[in-house]
Amino acid sequence: MTQYAPSLPRPLRLGGLLLAGMLVALGCQSDPDSPTATSASPEAGTRLNGPAPAESGQPHLHAGEDGTVWMSWVEPVGEDRHALRYATLDDTSWAAPRTAARGGDWFVNWADVPSLRPLPSGRLAAQYLRSTGPDPLAYAVQITQTDGAGTWRSAVRPHDDGTATEHGFVSLLPWPDDRLLAVWLDGRTMAGRDGHGGEMTLRGGVLDATGTVEQRALLDERTCECCPTTAVRTKGEALVAYRDRSADEVRNIRLVRFDGQSWSDPAVLHDDGWRIEGCPVNGPALAAAGDRVAAAWYTAPGGVPRVNVAFSADGGRQFGDPIVVAKGTPTGRVDVVWLGEGRVAVSWLGTSADGAPALRVRAIATDGASRPAVPMATLASASRGVGMPRLVRSGPHLYAAWTHPEEGVQVGRLRTNALR
Repeated sequence: MTQYAPSLPRPLRLGGLLLAGMLVALGCQSDPDSPTATSASPEAGTRLNGPAPAESGQPHLHAGEDGTVWMSWVEPVGEDRHALRYATLDDTSWAAPRTAARGGDWFVNWADVPSLRPLPSGRLAAQYLRSTGPDPLAYAVQITQTDGAGTWRSAVRPHDDGTATEHGFVSLLPWPDDRLLAVWLDGRTMAGRDGHGGEMTLRGGVLDATGTVEQRALLDERTCECCPTTAVRTKGEALVAYRDRSADEVRNIRLVRFDGQSWSDPAVLHDDGWRIEGCPVNGPALAAAGDRVAAAWYTAPGGVPRVNVAFSADGGRQFGDPIVVAKGTPTGRVDVVWLGEGRVAVSWLGTSADGAPALRVRAIATDGASRPAVPMATLASASRGVGMPRLVRSGPHLYAAWTHPEEGVQVGRLRTNALR
């Protein structure tokens, strides 16, 4: 039977309550995109007809090197069964949806999003979650790949602990020799639902084309429990970002690198000093162009929510000081993509000029120069029902995907020159 998470782990629930309280308290104190002026446009993006039905959710986007936009989503397929579906976009037309996996024992949750990734060889890889016991928070990562003929293989678990605990928030990256790098949050040491029996950890492994897992490694022995991870390829390495958790509950973003043989020690991206006794369900986002890397993240030190971006020119070994993208009203759930010409686009959940929930986008240059934020889409709410909006770039357009609580997966398109 499919497992849902209507009530999430205690750390997450506490974090959500604290975050909601901060937003209510601060929502009337700031303009939508302070510290700079905002756009008065009610919505700059164009809605596209999508391939997913009204019951769908958990969209994920990926833009291939050839410009192809891939979208995956989860939809119900009969009583207590779900499927991971996907389709490609040609301008404004979607190809017929296909199915990567289906089952009746899935763990379906608004924050932990399955994904699909095309590989350089032409094969595809996808990940989703499967329940492993009566506890609704016992679930495992499932990774499936197509063979050379395009047939989806049986899924494998990248972790080998066999515990009925939480495993999820996966990032996938193509790796040399037609392999796949996977990174995930792993709760094998957590004895109970509230996490008092152990710590959430960050782990990784490399899968070959048949699903054999090698080079399993512990990357960080104590992390935030339910913030999404993110990973990119630089010129010669993989760079992974995630939210850490210190002994005194400071939740900074940390980075680890993989050179194909070993992992670096975790390094703090920036010491925000945000202390919160609960998971905020707000992970970082990375974008890379060679060794140029942009990192965007949500934080709220001193109770003031903000979205930051920082840049690196050496593959993520060193980052410049954070640049504030939005402050005062953002809910977070960020994404970032390179625009070229030394600029990135950062997206986040915030509010429009009239106070309505909106998916907002701002262009930021590596020297800190920026333009007013653009409301790419107005939203029914900024609650959990919206999920984790995703942003990609293909040619002269940005594409975003999110969930409407009643109408399912939504897709928007925005010309990049609207951010100039």
